[in-house]
Amino acid sequence: MLERIKVCFTESIQTQIAAAEALPDAISRAAMTLVHSLLNGNKILCCGNGTSAANAQHFAASMINRFETERPSLPAIALNTDNVVLTAIANDRLHDEVYAKQVRALGHAGGCFIGDLYAW
Repeated sequence: MLERIKVCFTESIQTQIAAAEALPDAISRAAMTLVHSLLNGNKILCCGNGTSAANAQHFAASMINRFETERPSLPAIALNTDNVVLTAIANDRLHDEVYAKQVRALGHAGGCFIGDLYAW
């Protein structure tokens, strides 16, 4: 049991080191894309399935309310929060369209979409 725990920690550390090497540029570019979109008056649409849906809601709530410090609210919508919309679309056997229809209705050129937010 102790050996398995040590292996889990070691693998986690190795994964984090690899991510620290590989991801900073991509994360910086993604962040700047979001910043430019917001500065140009656009909004961020996000969604997720399963536990990723909770991550999308948390992200949108942090944009609207606050994250770490007080600041003006930023426009973000989690598309997985309206059960009536989700079930109305799915009820018409359009499961593949549950988020696409919402993006077409609510999204605009210059806005951003973040899909299936996953927490590590």
